Amino acid sequence: MSGAEPALIAAFAAAGSTAASVVQGQQQMRAQKRASRQAARQAESAQRQAQREFNAANQKAPDIAALMKRNRAMGSGGISGTYLTGAGGVSPRPGMLGRTTLLGS
Repeated sequence: MSGAEPALIAAFAAAGSTAASVVQGQQQMRAQKRASRQAARQAESAQRQAQREFNAANQKAPDIAALMKRNRAMGSGGISGTYLTGAGGVSPRPGMLGRTTLLGS
């Protein structure tokens, strides 16, 4: 063996070692990204579950008494007691789309 051969062997070994460590570093980086994405998914899932539990514990209930009171007040206006016209019905004033009668007749 000449003096150049051991140097070449050492250079190839160093290059192989460097290539192996680069590949290993890339694999570790991919594994770290994968773990990071998994942790983000788990955190999001935990947040959604906490929101569901909070909503279940703090359900809103309708105010039945107020609804009944409003319905009774609305019903006392008779047939014409609606949100649209009120108790007096539609006023036959001029300017309502050019007509002075109800329902365009």
